[in-house]
Order: sequence, then structure tokens, then C-alpha cells
Amino acid sequence: MATPLPSRCSFFVQKKNRFCKMVPGKGRSFCGEHATMEEGVGGSRRITCPLDPKHTVAQQNLEKHLKKCNSREKPRPVYYVENINAGRVDRDQEFPELLKVSFCCQVTR
Repeated sequence: MATPLPSRCSFFVQKKNRFCKMVPGKGRSFCGEHATMEEGVGGSRRITCPLDPKHTVAQQNLEKHLKKCNSREKPRPVYYVENINAGRVDRDQEFPELLKVSFCCQVTR
């Protein structure tokens, strides 16, 4: 196993077979994601994000993180109708009229 790059995180990522490439804070050997590996550092406890287990968040910042996490469910646009193009489940079922279009001006030649 090679040594980590200078001024880079010292955590070895087994899945990628290399060291983490993120930059640690001054005087640290691990980045924020792998800070729990560092001994003797009295930092906050990191837990996995409940919305996306692929990353972690400091326990004290969890409430703030849940509001800005990219994995949160975003509000649907007002024009979104679920399963609008899915087709009929039953041939006898009719869809409600969503939009009535009328042409008030006819062009005659």
C-alpha cells in the first residue's frame, strides 16, 4: 500500500484501492468525512444521513443538514400530475378532463 499524497486525507478507501483525495483541516490527518478515524480529537459524533446513507453528517448539524441535503424530496411543480402518461389501468376507467381547450377565433379564407 502506498502512502497518501501530501496534504491529503490519510484514510484508505478499500473499494477504490487508494487513499481519499479530500483535503483535511490544518493540523489534521483526515478530512471531515473521515474525521472519526482520528484518535484524540474531541469533535462531534458523525452519523449517516437518514436521507442518503452514502454520506455522513455531524450529529449536532443533522437538523440543518436535512433541510439542505440534495437527497431530500423536493416539492413537485404545480403542473405535475402523477402517472399522467401511464395509460389506463382498466379500459372502462375514464380520466377526468384536465384541461378544456377552446378555439375562439377561426380563420376562414
